[in-house]
Amino acid sequence: MMENGFDNGVPKLAVSDYDYHLGAEQIAQYAIEPRDASKLLVWTGGEIRDRRFYELDDELDADVLLVANDTKVIPARLHAQTSGGHQIEIFLLKPLDPEWLKWEAMIGNRRRFKEGESALVSGRLTLKWLNREENQVQFELPADFNSMPEAIEELGKVPLPPYIDRGVELGDKERYQAIFAQKAGAVAAPTASLHFTQALESRMMNKGIGLAKLTLHVGAGTFKPMSGEFSHQHDMHSERFEISKALIVELMGRLFADENGGQFAVSSDLGQRRGGRVVAIGTTSMRVLESLYYIGVRILGNQWFGRVETEDAYCDLSGRLLNRTVDLKESFMAIVDFCERNGGSLSGETKIFIVSGFDFRICDGIITNFHQPKSTLLMLVDAFLGGKWRGIYEHATREGYRFLSYGDGSLLW
Repeated sequence: MMENGFDNGVPKLAVSDYDYHLGAEQIAQYAIEPRDASKLLVWTGGEIRDRRFYELDDELDADVLLVANDTKVIPARLHAQTSGGHQIEIFLLKPLDPEWLKWEAMIGNRRRFKEGESALVSGRLTLKWLNREENQVQFELPADFNSMPEAIEELGKVPLPPYIDRGVELGDKERYQAIFAQKAGAVAAPTASLHFTQALESRMMNKGIGLAKLTLHVGAGTFKPMSGEFSHQHDMHSERFEISKALIVELMGRLFADENGGQFAVSSDLGQRRGGRVVAIGTTSMRVLESLYYIGVRILGNQWFGRVETEDAYCDLSGRLLNRTVDLKESFMAIVDFCERNGGSLSGETKIFIVSGFDFRICDGIITNFHQPKSTLLMLVDAFLGGKWRGIYEHATREGYRFLSYGDGSLLW
C-alpha cells in the first residue's frame, strides 16, 4: 500500500506542477453572446492559432467524428426551512432511486439540521435527513407535482460553479445548458458544449463532420480540490455514464480496418465506415471514451460490475484478469456483444483519473475550456498534450482569453 492508503497505480506527480496564476479578472462571470462568439484557441502540436468558435467548422475535416455529452443540468440547489426554523441549502448530488425521491446531497448550514428532522422546500416539498453520515435525504412528493424531476425543475436553482461570484440570474437557466442537453441528471454543465449553436451544428453537418452523443452526468466532484500533494493521493470521484451500441460501432468503423483493408463494419445495416479522427467535446466525453477499453477487458474477464476504477488504467488490467494482452478491437467487440445482450446500450460509472502516463486509445482531439489551477481537469489536458499545457495557458492569458465554465474554448490535437 502507498503512504496515503490508495494503491491505485497512478503516477506520482506533484500537484504544485499544475499551478498557475489565475486572476479574478480572467474568470468569466457571464457567458458571451452569441454562444459561438467566444474565442477559440487551436493547438496543432506545434502551432497556436487564435480564432472564434464560430470558425470551428473550418478547423475540422469531413472525416472527423465529434462526440458530445447530452447530459442535462438539473437545478440542483434547493432552499428549505427546517422544522426548527433554520434556513438550509440542499445541493443534490446523485439520485439513489429511480423516482428521484432519495438523494445523496450536500447540506449547507448542516449543523442546524438534525438527522431525522424534516424541512420544507419553498413551502411545498418536504424532506427528511435519513442518514447524516452518508448525506442521504428523502423527499415526499406532494400531490401538486407529477414527479420529482418536475418538482426539482420548478423549485430548484441553477447550480452555478463556486467561482462564479454572483447570484443566479434569469438567463443562467438557459445559458448554463448545452444545445445537446437531453438526459437530466448533471449538477454541473459539460462546459465545452456551451459554445455550440444550432447554426454551427448545421454547418458542420453540411460539411459531413460526424456528431455522436453519449451521456455522462457531471457531478459536483468535478470541482473537488486535489486530496494531497501528489496525484496518486487523490481519491477520484465517479460519474454515471451511458453509451449506445450504435456509437461503439461507429467508433469501430473509424478506428479499425477489416481484413480486406477497408474500414471495419460490424453489421451491414450500419453501412461502410470511412474512418477518420475522433474528437471529444469536453473532458466528460473524453472520460467515457477512454474508459471503454477497460470496460471491454473487464467484460472479457467476467469482472464488469458497473464501474471503471482509477487503477484500471495503470495496472495492466488485461494481464491481471486474463494473463494476456487485449487489443482495442477485441475489447470493443466484447462491448458490442454485451450491448446486444443487455438492451442495446452500456451504462455504469467511471472513476478514471487521467494523468501524464495515461495511454490514450480513442481520442485524437479534444474541445475544452481553460481549467482551474491544480485540478484533475488540468491534469487530463496535460496528459493529452504531453506536458505542453503551460505554454498554451500562458498564451491564453496574454491574449485575454476568458477562463473556466463561462469562458472561452480550445481545440487541442
